[in-house]
Order: sequence, then structure tokens, then C-alpha cells
Amino acid sequence: MRVSPLRESDASSLLPAWNANLPHDQVSPQRLLSLVFGDPNYEPEGMVLAEDGEGTVLGFAGAVLRRDVAGKDGGGREDEFPRGYLKIFFVADGADDAAAALLERAEGYCRAAGKHEMMVTEYSGPYLYPGMDVRYERLRGILVSCGYRDIYTIEDVAADLRGSRFQEMLEQTWGQMPSDVTVVTWEPGQLAAMRPFVAEGNMPQWFRAGWESGYQTAMDDTLVLRKGDEVLGWAHYWPGVPRAGFGPILVLPRARGNDYGALLLLECMVRAREGGSETMEAGWANTGFYVRHGWHITRRFAVLQKELKR
Repeated sequence: MRVSPLRESDASSLLPAWNANLPHDQVSPQRLLSLVFGDPNYEPEGMVLAEDGEGTVLGFAGAVLRRDVAGKDGGGREDEFPRGYLKIFFVADGADDAAAALLERAEGYCRAAGKHEMMVTEYSGPYLYPGMDVRYERLRGILVSCGYRDIYTIEDVAADLRGSRFQEMLEQTWGQMPSDVTVVTWEPGQLAAMRPFVAEGNMPQWFRAGWESGYQTAMDDTLVLRKGDEVLGWAHYWPGVPRAGFGPILVLPRARGNDYGALLLLECMVRAREGGSETMEAGWANTGFYVRHGWHITRRFAVLQKELKR
């Protein structure tokens, strides 16, 4: 067995093995290459491939880390800095030796960079797959046998926008709002009010360094909630027919508990429906919040963690 860094020329042999072992996360050659080598935090020693003596792919493990807090993608946070992320992992049936060797290489790469723990799922950069789908029971079991522990699950959710109930919910929510609360679409004239919101919200994965450059034009799919002159909430949705996407959304912690998040969510849903969308989807959701507003779970991912001993 040979374990070595992934090369671009390996994509043709990796792709069929990937699609055979990750049936819920099929990829094209272009997507695979883009998300491996196009990640700003990509480093060759973090992406390792296991092959047998005849060149058959036995498995693949891709780890990524940030060398400083922000990382080259600009999306890192201080509390995440001690982590390395297992961005992708699979092994073929019966290739347990390959699993151990791949994980040893990926973990060693992160340990050598001073990282204290490995995370599976939750990487906020350009991920290769959304996470360890709970239907991948064999792969999840391998990780657990190698010292990883399940810490929780994270879900994708969706809503059926057809019918009038969300319009009614929106009207009810507006009826509970103070008169100085407004929700408006983004206009560049709001930049001065937006800057303190971004600083206080502290979500660099959504507002990377230089974020203002992407806010120089009006955007109908980006909503801002203001109370008087102050921005307290923000949300983005992705119009589409028949499917729309939602997220991200942010309400400042000190302003939560006032249904501002519900107001932004429902506004986006109703606007998407008016544009022809029949369904709306959101990934890695705060599930309880969405379910309370008529959404349902569509997919679950395991979030796993392992302490890296020095």
C-alpha cells in the first residue's frame, strides 16, 4: 500500500472511488479539483491518497488548517484556531489498514502545525462534502474506532413555500414589532450602519476582510433589519425556481429574543415565493429555529472530534 499526497493527475482514479464510497455526495471532476486545489488553505501534505500495488484507490483523507487565525480564506475565528479539519474521508470496504494510515497522516499534518484537535464537519471554508452524513455508518464507525467521538449532529432543512401560511405568519410577526423596526433590501448607503454590526457580530466566515467590496451595489436578496438607525439583523437568500436557498442569517446576540430572526426568515421566504420558488433549503441549520417556523429536516451530519496528543 502506498500513501502519498494527492496530485491533480490522480483525479481520474480518485473520482470513481469517491462516487462509489460516498453515494450521497457525488462529484464531477471539475468540482473535485476546484474544491481540493482551489481552497486557499490547501497544502499538499494535508491531502493524502491510499492505493494498493496496482494503483487501485483504497481511500482518501483530506485535512485542512489555518496557519493564522483568519487563514488564507479569511474565514477563521480565534476559538477555531486550535483545530484541524478532516475535510473529507473515505475508505473502500475491507481497507481498514488504509483507514488507519490515512488518518495517521492527516492527524500528523495537523499536529505538526500545533493543532490540538481534529474536527469532522464544521469547516467553514470551501468544504469538499457537507460533512459525515449519518447514513455513512461504516465510515463513521471507522472514525470512532480510531479515537473520534460524536459530539452532536447538524442538519440541513427545507420548507415548502406553497400556500399562504407563511404570509400569515409574517403578518403576525410584523404585528408584534415596535414601530421603529424596519426590514429593507441592501443599498450601499447603509454601509456606515453596517460596519458596527459586522464588527459586533464577529462572523468572519460571512464577512471576510474586504467584505465592503461586495456591498457596493443594491441587492434584493440581502435584507437588513434596523431598529431606528441601528442595524441589528441581516439575512441573505438565493432566489431560484423551483428551489431557493436561505442563509446565512445573523441577529446580534444582545438583540435576540425579539423575533427579529423570525422576521428576517419569513420575509425571505415570502419574497422567494413571490419570485416563483416552491421550496427553500438551508444547510447546517439552527434546526429548532427553522422547525418552529414550518421547516423540516432533510439531512443529518455527524460532527466528530478527536484530541491530538502531542
